[in-house]
Amino acid sequence: MKKLVYIIPLLLFFGCEDVVDIDVPSTEPKLVIDASFNVYTTESPVRTDGFVKLSLTTNYFDTEDNPVTTADVFIVDLSSGTVYPFSSNGNAGYYQASSNNFTPEFNKTYLLNVVYNNNTYIAETTLIPSVAIDNVEQGDATLFDEDDTELIVSFTDNANRDDFYLFDLDFGEFLTTSDEFFQGETFKFSYFYDDLSSGKEVVIKLNGVDEQFYNYMDLILAQSGESSGGPFQTTPATIRGNIINTTNEDDYALGYFNLSETYEYKITIN
Repeated sequence: MKKLVYIIPLLLFFGCEDVVDIDVPSTEPKLVIDASFNVYTTESPVRTDGFVKLSLTTNYFDTEDNPVTTADVFIVDLSSGTVYPFSSNGNAGYYQASSNNFTPEFNKTYLLNVVYNNNTYIAETTLIPSVAIDNVEQGDATLFDEDDTELIVSFTDNANRDDFYLFDLDFGEFLTTSDEFFQGETFKFSYFYDDLSSGKEVVIKLNGVDEQFYNYMDLILAQSGESSGGPFQTTPATIRGNIINTTNEDDYALGYFNLSETYEYKITIN
């Protein structure tokens, strides 16, 4: 059990304080699997950025990360049977592809396998298409503070499909959107940053995601806050992703396996 101590001042003729002990129940740690990859299909050769990060949940008032470094991790291309092993990279719980040839392709299904503590966790996904960012320009509007920096982002949606997007706006800032109200059209929006100095480079990424991951990220962002270090800085509580424990379904894992086609745009602040 952990205890939190509240000190409550009483506004009387004299000062006094009461100490209230609150018991915070400990819970069994759950495995968290963050397996998200960005695939830059228009680059030559095609570039894949990403990793599998494994950790265990911690109690509410714990601030230390709890990485997992002893799991077996691999991804299988189910169309060809090709197995891509991943190996632990140090003590932080990050697993990288053992070779540089993991390049997800469209119209193929990929299976993530994580074996840890005598349990096997799996998730399936496909590479989700995105669209290019047409332009990013610096505006002169402000939102809350005169030192805000406005960046105006525009992109053109694909009219032939229903699209869901995850913007990575750099510095741990994320934004989800769908083409429900602008299918096939050019969409433009402003995003405001604080504490950006002249000469600072901002890299904006537009990731294609499926509807399930879009809804998952909506919940994660609502819980963690876009401006509090990003959605992966804190344990995602009990928000379930697409990970399945095939050994014991009651001992579920948290997290997600996602493959996104990604386009990026770089701009230097004036």
